[in-house]
Amino acid sequence: APIGEHAASRAASEPVGSAMPAGVSLSIVRAATDGAGVVELRIRPRFAVPKPPEDEDERARRVWGKLDEMLTSYHLSKFGVVIAKKWLRRIADPSQKQFGRLRPWVLNLINGRARGKPESPWQAGCPELLPKLRAQPVWDPGSLPWLRAFEEKADEIRGELLALRGQQGFQPLRIPSWASKNAVDSTDGHGQLSHDAGDWNVFYLSLHEVKFERNRLLCPVTVKLLDAMPRSYHHAFFSALTPGTHIIRHNGPTNKKLRIHLPLSGVGGSRMRVAETVHAAEVGRALIFDDSFEHEAWHDGSETRFVLIFDVWHPDLSDEEVRFLSFLQQNKMRAEMAADEQQSGDESFYKLLADASQLIEGSDWWVQATK
Repeated sequence: APIGEHAASRAASEPVGSAMPAGVSLSIVRAATDGAGVVELRIRPRFAVPKPPEDEDERARRVWGKLDEMLTSYHLSKFGVVIAKKWLRRIADPSQKQFGRLRPWVLNLINGRARGKPESPWQAGCPELLPKLRAQPVWDPGSLPWLRAFEEKADEIRGELLALRGQQGFQPLRIPSWASKNAVDSTDGHGQLSHDAGDWNVFYLSLHEVKFERNRLLCPVTVKLLDAMPRSYHHAFFSALTPGTHIIRHNGPTNKKLRIHLPLSGVGGSRMRVAETVHAAEVGRALIFDDSFEHEAWHDGSETRFVLIFDVWHPDLSDEEVRFLSFLQQNKMRAEMAADEQQSGDESFYKLLADASQLIEGSDWWVQATK
């Protein structure tokens, strides 16, 4: 209650009487005002002693313990841990503006949150979401100026693709059971499928730590463009959908990359939904989308549809953030490749990859219009 300045001063200094209930104390605090004094009464148990501030050394040990748990998940060597901790010290420094996206990501991990909050409900099914990255389902091709070189070379890329007919290298896309909650069982017992009608075959040109040297030698123009591409995510392949194929709705594994489709051949009757918008394929015109958003595709045409698909790091990540994330990702994938040797065939992504390379015989699935 407002009181005079002298009364407030006197009240603050007077002892509290013994009329208060046992175990309860009353404190009177002078509040800052422009004229009249205000008495603030606080009632609390006598045993409610304020918790002392955490010792700085103990706090640092607790934080680094959480970070050690995070680094363990990436299967780093002892030397790799030393390198990663140097990066983390820089990321933790607010003056290092180039780590502005990774700083909240690391903080989430320290606090036990595996992913950031989805910016869009269409990202709800994505298992890894880094905070503070722009979330838009489709991007303007002009946002990646270097992509124009792919469109200009689309005829040459198509020529290399069509020359692959009759060659070995295409394989059915197979995934382990843990990779997608919407996947369906394959009829031949090799892993699971991302489609519930038709066939989806792929010709890999790069897949992180897996080598596809023979495939790459058959496509020199395409590979040269991919190798010159800035901030590559090192995942690229020709994708083939036979007539009548439906790729079931799903989310990609992370929002830290964008996916690019360059339609090449047989795109009549082909369309893809990203979030709530359906996009028709157009030969030689690239589509950039964030595959952390739910998407699905249909091919109702009479020919096999071919698209070059490749990934790039999200444009909002700085080059140094990309280098750190690449370092972690490479170590984790090498360890997973080694660990896969101990898993059953249906649960091992890399074993499925190797097994699937032997599953296609002939070119009956490759349907082209008669001239």
